[in-house]
Amino acid sequence: MNNQATTKSELIIDALQYAHDHDLDINVEDDVEKILEVLDPDHKEDVTEFSKLLKTSDRFLGMKARDVQKKKPVLN
Repeated sequence: MNNQATTKSELIIDALQYAHDHDLDINVEDDVEKILEVLDPDHKEDVTEFSKLLKTSDRFLGMKARDVQKKKPVLN
């Protein structure tokens, strides 16, 4: 993975964690802007585009979590 993709991926993960920790909604652009104020103080990211990335990533992680949950053995 190249450095730019790695950096972007880390920013997305950090943003999702920050949103969770601070009760922010990634579906609300004002909240995404608050996240970026902290994690991207140089304002390199476009709020609208980053919001789309967050939503897509959140959905993907949710699907992966459901897949993992389904594969867990049922303990009786």
